[in-house]
Parts: sequence; structure tokens; C-alpha cells
Amino acid sequence: MTSMTQLRKAALALPEVEEGNHFGLQSFLVHGRGFVSVTSDGQVQLRLSPEQVAETRLRVGGEPIVRADRTIGLKIPLAKINGQQLNELVRQAWRHQAPRKRCAARSAARAGQNTQSTVG
Repeated sequence: MTSMTQLRKAALALPEVEEGNHFGLQSFLVHGRGFVSVTSDGQVQLRLSPEQVAETRLRVGGEPIVRADRTIGLKIPLAKINGQQLNELVRQAWRHQAPRKRCAARSAARAGQNTQSTVG
């Protein structure tokens, strides 16, 4: 079980994220594009690709978010997922919505950190 506090911490730890309000929902945006929001009844809405939605539903459940006959994300009760799952899903949603150059820079930086920690 996770909390709004953990969701906020996971989202705001990512580069260039702003917290805001989108159609009355508490939301997190990267470069003005929403990647995660929370409904008043505690449902986490994640912007993910249709492939990510299908894969995630097999692992943790949830319901697809569909707009104009197109799957645009996944809705999961915040209380039904653990902290590790939440952190990974927030990162996936951020990568899905962040500018491609920003994602590449973050991946390169993380790869450099992993290499440095194994050397010596």
C-alpha cells in the first residue's frame, strides 16, 4: 500500500517535473505534459503506451484509460500497489511523456553512474 506522499516524492524526484492541477486532479507534468495524476477517490492515472498498459495490467492490474478509442494510460488504485511498483510506474509514465532528448540524457547519466559504481 502506498500513499500520496510517496507518489509526490517519486514524481518530484524526476527532472523538470512540476506539480499542478489538471481538470481538478492533482497532477504532475514534465514540460507541460501530464504523466501522472490522482483522482479524488485515490486512483492513480498514468500516461503509458498501449503496450505498457497491457504489460502492467498483467503484473499489477488496473483499468485502461481510453480516449477516442485509443488506450492512453492506466488507472490503478493507489492503495493496491506497493512502493516499488509505484516508483517504476511513475518513471515509465515520465519517460513516455518527457521530451525524447531529456529521456536520452537521463539514461546516459544513469548508465554513467552505474559504470562508475562498478569500477575500482
